[in-house]
Amino acid sequence: MNRKWLIHNFGRSLKLSYIAGIVLNFSIAGCAMLQESPPVEMPASRLSCEKIPEMVDGNLTTIGIFETNGIIRKGFERTQYKRQVEGSPKTETLIKLDAPTYIAYVDVYPASTIPRFALDTAAEAKSSKRPLSFEPVEDKRGEKVEGTQPVRFRIGQKILYLRLTAYALEAPENVVHNEDAAREMNVHSQIPEVLRQRWRKEKRAGKMHIPLKGAAIREVKFYARP
Repeated sequence: MNRKWLIHNFGRSLKLSYIAGIVLNFSIAGCAMLQESPPVEMPASRLSCEKIPEMVDGNLTTIGIFETNGIIRKGFERTQYKRQVEGSPKTETLIKLDAPTYIAYVDVYPASTIPRFALDTAAEAKSSKRPLSFEPVEDKRGEKVEGTQPVRFRIGQKILYLRLTAYALEAPENVVHNEDAAREMNVHSQIPEVLRQRWRKEKRAGKMHIPLKGAAIREVKFYARP
């Protein structure tokens, strides 16, 4: 009887100890979560963007626009409609923090549609011996950003640079035909008649040059873990 009683009490004690351990662990985790401060917004003075400073100037009324280097040619060639990009539709810019900082997330405030938007991070400074080594941010990678409300991208690591990449937009309001462009540059009379005739034929066939325009962002805000 005594042996059974001892075994019963020993098992009960083990169960109570196990339960107490679980409760203690949850209590400790809960206290840690309560003590952990929420991310705080980094001041604009700690951020810089050499190419497009408006993106990190701390002013939501200014707009930064990606620089583009390309044009789209459209039209029929014989019986086939073709669309060809000359240059590159891909645009990018680089934002630098004043020091490596753990960034929980960034909020991007769009001012236009941003096709194929992607972020990449680098934690070390540039050197003459090696270029920056970037790691992709997987959150919402390659998605189209639309609307005017801020979109949050989770970073969750220490970074020094944030690279923003997006595809350019077509600017159909600025469609260019060769002959029209020559007139605007006041060189139409210097163009051989044979070439002008060919341009007029292309225009009648619907051939056009559509400039690319960069996507627009009002602000990128960084939230750091204190």
